[in-house]
Amino acid sequence: MKKAGVIGAGVLAAIFWGDVLLDFLITAVELLLETLELVTEHVLEALLALTPYEAQAVTAWLGFGLLMLILLFGFKKLNGIFQRAKSTVPVWWQEQKERVQVNWSSIGWQIALTGMALILLLLYI
Repeated sequence: MKKAGVIGAGVLAAIFWGDVLLDFLITAVELLLETLELVTEHVLEALLALTPYEAQAVTAWLGFGLLMLILLFGFKKLNGIFQRAKSTVPVWWQEQKERVQVNWSSIGWQIALTGMALILLLLYI
């Protein structure tokens, strides 16, 4: 129950304060990356006796390498997700289609008309 409350609070916060939260998260990530960059440059200057310019170049190439590794990992994960979805979605779609056909045949015209009116009302409010 505690987990559901946290998820609910997160959803409400995203709905009502999404723009503020997104800006805050972007700023936090930028500050974290800048701090890591600064620490890396100082460590390279101190341990390897590099000039500030050389430390910046090494830090830039290290960051580029890390970005490429993260992108490679991310694309592999996305490919796996896509392959699983490609095999499971048609089966799920067919099951949902059959369920809707069975349910639709049992609905009276009064309920169907009321449902369509409610959907139109919700769409145009």
